[in-house]
Amino acid sequence: MMSLIAQSFPTTGGESDALDIITSSLELSRATVESWNTVWLVTLDPLASGLWIGLIQLGITLGAASILFIAMTTGKDIIDKQSWSELASIFVWPLVIMIFLGANGNVLAGTIKFIRGFSYTQVQNVLQLQVGELTFRDAISNVTITGIAKQQLESLYSECQGKVGTELVECWNSKQEQAQAIVAEAERQARSPLEPLRAFGQALWNASLPGQISTAVRLTTDPGSVFRDTAIPIIRFILYALQWGFVNILEAALLLTALFAPIAIGLSLLPLQGRPIWAWLTGFITLFGIQLGYNIVVGLTAVVLVKSGAELVSDVAFLFFLSIFAPGLAVLVAGGGGFALYNGISSNVKSLIDIFSNAIGTVTSIALIRRG
Repeated sequence: MMSLIAQSFPTTGGESDALDIITSSLELSRATVESWNTVWLVTLDPLASGLWIGLIQLGITLGAASILFIAMTTGKDIIDKQSWSELASIFVWPLVIMIFLGANGNVLAGTIKFIRGFSYTQVQNVLQLQVGELTFRDAISNVTITGIAKQQLESLYSECQGKVGTELVECWNSKQEQAQAIVAEAERQARSPLEPLRAFGQALWNASLPGQISTAVRLTTDPGSVFRDTAIPIIRFILYALQWGFVNILEAALLLTALFAPIAIGLSLLPLQGRPIWAWLTGFITLFGIQLGYNIVVGLTAVVLVKSGAELVSDVAFLFFLSIFAPGLAVLVAGGGGFALYNGISSNVKSLIDIFSNAIGTVTSIALIRRG
């Protein structure tokens, strides 16, 4: 469901907030995943969900209207021609409607949950893909946690900005213990050493002399600087919001698409160029394709960053990638694949139904001839 591990909005609070952000970021991600799972279970409940039952009733009404329309427009002609294969094909979709929409759509709800569960498992399995000794999940986790911890170190030491002389030294040295705790907590959450983060932290808490501190303060144009431009936190916040919004709107789109299933089935009897149910199924699968592609692209990029030791210097660039470029690429690729998938499904299923109905028609004709 959620594509990344531990993405949240960074804060720039005081010392008491600096350490908690790493844990709270991870908890926010987990809580979001659990919340979406709960929403899916409650919404697609054939017994207790008023929304789902109402949509099922709408689908049944549309299905009944479609059956009536087919009977009035083509049924008489088929009977006059005694085309048993065509007559058999007419009963295929009413049977499908009865199976999937009966009992408050219990079969349909179970089918949707199965598709979602299977697809979600495949999406999560992508995070277990291994490049060398590093999995996608570990790489994403390392890059994300490193970025969050770095922001907290920047926030912690920025409290010393504007101080000079002895006051600067005292302020700087007072941050050492908490800075070490931030790095240690980040490595505990990542379950692995974070060498670039540790090196960054050591450069800060080892700068205990006035000259060393002044050197650290002068690194304002360096990507690893402590005193960053005030625009950087704002940019980070916007990018975090965009990335958080993307993964959540994707989940909302999946749920909304799932809720349109009864309507798609109810209208699938109409002699349209493409059955609505295939359009619905293609759209539903395509959304999972977007999640899958997003995870693959982000995982590969995270592996490259970790293996090159560039987690710190590319923190804002990686956020741009997560929030803008990776979603755009995933949507573009999955959209093209979804169009091809729809064409393949609709043509092949139509052929199968024609073969099935022709077979039934042939059997019916033979039985009538033998009776006669």
